[in-house]
Amino acid sequence: MSDDSLQLSGDLIEKLQSVLQEADPRAREPIVGVQYLAAVIGFLVAQMPEPVAQRKDYLSQLAQFMDSVFVDVESRNQSAAPAQPPQEASGVWRPGDP
Repeated sequence: MSDDSLQLSGDLIEKLQSVLQEADPRAREPIVGVQYLAAVIGFLVAQMPEPVAQRKDYLSQLAQFMDSVFVDVESRNQSAAPAQPPQEASGVWRPGDP
């Protein structure tokens, strides 16, 4: 990787979660915190000066990037710990909701 790669750390994630929880205690629920992060991404990308088509392409690329991070973290979790049963999500939105 190049020197300009992102530095994702547990400390950074905890700080982000803490800020969200201070703003809205419901963000203690992981799915609510994730919704805030998604909303912030959408807001920031919408504020960029690039043409709409380019910004929509950014959103598509970001979705692919999130998926690749998910796959990487999930594969590490699977190799590091025994399988755990899925936990129910709660909050404003649930996967599969229209």
